[in-house]
Amino acid sequence: MTHFRSEPEPSVGITPVEHTGSATTREAPAPPTGHAPVNDQRRAQLLLASVMDRIGTNRCHKVILAIVVFGAFFDVIEQNTVGIVGPFLKEQWGVSSTGIGFLASATFGSMYVGAALAGWLSDLKGRKTMFNFNLALYSLGALVCALAPNFEVLVTGRVIVGLGLGGEFVVGLTLLAEMTSTQFRGTAISLLQVGAGGLGNPAAYLFGWVTVGMVGPHLPQFLGGPDTGWRWVFVLLCLPALLVLYTRRHMPETPRYLVSKARTADANRSLSVLASGRMNPRGLVVTDYLPDGLRVTEEKARWTEILKGRLGRNSAVLGSCTAALFGAQFVLLTFWPTILVDRGYPVATSLAFTMIIFTGAVTGTLFATFLNTRCRRRPTIAVAAALSCASALAFPFLANGATAILVLGFLFEFFSWWANCSISTWCPELYPTRVRAFGIGVISNLGMIGGALLPPVAGALLGSMGSTALLSLVAVMCAVVLVAVPFGPETFGRSLEELHDEN
Repeated sequence: MTHFRSEPEPSVGITPVEHTGSATTREAPAPPTGHAPVNDQRRAQLLLASVMDRIGTNRCHKVILAIVVFGAFFDVIEQNTVGIVGPFLKEQWGVSSTGIGFLASATFGSMYVGAALAGWLSDLKGRKTMFNFNLALYSLGALVCALAPNFEVLVTGRVIVGLGLGGEFVVGLTLLAEMTSTQFRGTAISLLQVGAGGLGNPAAYLFGWVTVGMVGPHLPQFLGGPDTGWRWVFVLLCLPALLVLYTRRHMPETPRYLVSKARTADANRSLSVLASGRMNPRGLVVTDYLPDGLRVTEEKARWTEILKGRLGRNSAVLGSCTAALFGAQFVLLTFWPTILVDRGYPVATSLAFTMIIFTGAVTGTLFATFLNTRCRRRPTIAVAAALSCASALAFPFLANGATAILVLGFLFEFFSWWANCSISTWCPELYPTRVRAFGIGVISNLGMIGGALLPPVAGALLGSMGSTALLSLVAVMCAVVLVAVPFGPETFGRSLEELHDEN
């Protein structure tokens, strides 16, 4: 096992001290008589950024990334379960289409509440605490769904699931942003999008097909019999609860959060765990990267901060981009098959074409992962938004055959998910630690609102004016992103502490 020992930068002028055992809080020396106490908050933040960048990326960071991505992957599968089990609920319980729609609404409605609450509580109680709580909450909800004796209990289970799902991505995004170095931050957040949106959506229907389509009809009686295949969808989605048993004991809290709460001794321990390269190192040597002499005070968070001044402008930019882009993506997620049927393709062919088109989401997020460690945020997002707009406008005029349809559809999904992934990387960089999770929660909700409001408008346009009008609406939404992005700050290559002078 190796221990990280850092030599501080000369400008900071602080020498770290190593000691074994648990980190303990020591009393800072009193200031000289006649002098006001010196607040070293900013000094501690810059030293923290320097230490984390020098620790870099090791096995510990990769394990944390894998845990967060695994949780987000199951999140997306969980979001799609209503569509997977809906036909079985109709057949076995006589649930109407309206009832299935209500079940989906109960899930997504509680996700709005969960995102806002988890962001707020994460800023108060810690990233690790809320990450574990959300995993446990939606696993509990999945178990309630699996055992539900009737529709009412199933709805209750979906509400519990939604509360956990809404907070999971918000807290996971915050945790990765704060746990990684400046160089690795873009890659880590982008890979979260690859695992969630890029792979999660197609995996959801593959999971459903295997569980209820292939295995379900052959379940033996001691496992419930063939009629319980849909319940096993929910049972298997309780697996993320096992992560809680591991992360509850071993995952460190983010050092940035601990410093914001004036818990420098705990921050030193978290930094030492990260530097060791192992989640649960034996004989850990705790290094005082942040010496006891630093006078660090707890940062008070006010949720109204994200609506005022510089942070208010950041919120306006991110909110506009997220609502517009998510809305555009939800429109085509909903209407691709209908657009293709209107062009004369059979339903089966339109669904097959849609599956091929959505491979653009996977490749788009992977491409964004490559760019987000090498290119500035604003130009990257602007180029992706412009190309998304162009591909949406080109589709009605150039998609005249199967090949053109597949190519142009693929390109839209590629460019829009490239933009989506880059915006998700940008988002946590635009808020200081004390309100970062809450800010991400609010922006996430604005994206979901865009996704809820635009499809009905698009459906009305499709019915009255055809697919050209619908795709023009999508292009306009992408243009909103293009216009809004220049009003936000550039964050590439800068530590979170450099971006926010919090004193």
